[in-house]
Amino acid sequence: MFSKSNINLSKLFSLLFFTTGLFAFVGSLFCWGEGWLFEQTNLQNIILPLADLILTAPLSILTAYGIASQKYWGIYLGIFTSGIYSLGSILVFILVIWNGSPYPLQLLIPPIFGLSIAILYVIWVLKNYKIVFYE
Repeated sequence: MFSKSNINLSKLFSLLFFTTGLFAFVGSLFCWGEGWLFEQTNLQNIILPLADLILTAPLSILTAYGIASQKYWGIYLGIFTSGIYSLGSILVFILVIWNGSPYPLQLLIPPIFGLSIAILYVIWVLKNYKIVFYE
């Protein structure tokens, strides 16, 4: 399914999805530096970390496996996971803008990387593969 020229990029995207999944899992358990997830009392503080724990981390790791093992569903799941990254990144940007400055710069680094991975992955898939959703 993967051509020889795309095998290196597929390994790179697999690694990016896997590391993003690990960071999402570990970061969400500590509410991204705000304290232990299960000790939080304000629901607004745990919505995004809980979504990362339940949705983003498992999907990222499963996507990494699908792409690394060259499964056809890995490409489709990667597109879906890219959508999750885009949504999560935009939500973080909205929260940072809504709360106004001063805000820590390190809050913007993960969503910038997530949105970059999502955009680059979708461009790579659209350039190199014929996506068929139905026949």
